[in-house]
Amino acid sequence: MTAQEVSKGGYLRPGPVESFIANGLKAQDYYFDLPLYHTDASKKETIVVFARRVVAVDKQADADKLPWLIYFQGGPGFGSPAYTTGWVKNAAKKFNVLLLDQRGTGLSTAMTVQVLSQFKTPQEQAEYFMQFRADSIVRDSELIRETLLANSTEKKWSLLGQSYGGFCITTYLSLFPESITAAYITGGIPPVVDSLETVYRKSYKSVMNHTEQYYKHFPMDIKRVKKIMKYLATNEVKTPNGSILTPRKFQQLGIRFGLSGGMDSIHQLCLSAFVTIQGKEVLSSAFLHEIESAQDLIPPIYAILHEAIYCDGPNVASNWTASKLLNGEFKSAFGYSVEEYGSLEDDSSKIVYFTGEHMYDWMLEDYAYLLPLKECAEILAKHTNWPKLYNPEVLAKNTVPVAAAVYYDDMFVDRECSENTAKLIQGMKLWITNEYKHSGLRDDSGILTKLMKMVSNEVDVPTF
Repeated sequence: MTAQEVSKGGYLRPGPVESFIANGLKAQDYYFDLPLYHTDASKKETIVVFARRVVAVDKQADADKLPWLIYFQGGPGFGSPAYTTGWVKNAAKKFNVLLLDQRGTGLSTAMTVQVLSQFKTPQEQAEYFMQFRADSIVRDSELIRETLLANSTEKKWSLLGQSYGGFCITTYLSLFPESITAAYITGGIPPVVDSLETVYRKSYKSVMNHTEQYYKHFPMDIKRVKKIMKYLATNEVKTPNGSILTPRKFQQLGIRFGLSGGMDSIHQLCLSAFVTIQGKEVLSSAFLHEIESAQDLIPPIYAILHEAIYCDGPNVASNWTASKLLNGEFKSAFGYSVEEYGSLEDDSSKIVYFTGEHMYDWMLEDYAYLLPLKECAEILAKHTNWPKLYNPEVLAKNTVPVAAAVYYDDMFVDRECSENTAKLIQGMKLWITNEYKHSGLRDDSGILTKLMKMVSNEVDVPTF
């Protein structure tokens, strides 16, 4: 398919479409010039959105006859996975798989501190950020669908969403259900019913449970973690790029507990934490490099817009909900004063709890590269005039086949909140399983196969 053949909608960037063949797959790279503001025709600014089409080489002869499957990545703020990912290779035998770099991610127009420095005020930065939620991502996708499927007999496509990608799919079902053949969600049914406080309260309890599971697996790490925390509290420790590593930043590594292999990776990190230099124990360079690689590349969208993805409509502000709960009802579990660290290591009655997928106001100081966005982040946290993301009336009348994998102990997307939302979406089929962590789709491409069988009624599961 040439650029001329897909440019009928006028959004494909002019020029040749780059393509390549590798690992039994053919990939074609598309760049689209799309409106930055979808709902305000008076504003003419555009951004670039990138998407990669992937089809198995042995299916090239029939590629134009294959249905389409667009993938929405988790996040927000992360680009699509490599085209060689297991589920992609399998799906590319049946679909034109479209790996979308959602606006602001991957090869799409970047959302970085460097790019945001072009704006004169924090308010202008905040208004730019506001255009990068699920409603805008879905409207981008619609324009891309209209462009790529302009010459196809079938004008609909199927959707696959992992984690936050499932939030985007639920918005898609609310706004453009007529464009969807089927939808598949893995660990990503949004909490349409539950409040942001409820979501984070459940999230804290979940990461506490996961921390306790971690210590059951590696009981010697109870003392190792306390030792690390005490050292960080009583010494100024810098990672190789100059950022200060604080105890609360170290606690954020608990986000790994919700992913396959996460507990093992933290255990290995703790084992390598200290080295002895001239008779004195200090944190090792290997430990600090690992911390830096894990934390200092957090996308601004993920850090600053994360709580706003839960704000569904006007009169709702995020207000640093995770920070408020941590400083309130969960303070005794997660927070220690510097003075307390002195006795913490020898107190067998206490353990150090890690935190999970929580974004905090203090991150705008502890993460040096985010500091220029501090005022912008405060504006977004207080903002209340958010557009609606979901339409319960449309969802209640849904006719699109939808199947979702819900992970029983998911640390990122709460199972009970997911079930509450599923009850609102007519015909949604749920597969609730304890076989996988949040990274299930990445770990086992068979998950997508099962969801497809659920939609085609080859597998019997509950329907809401």
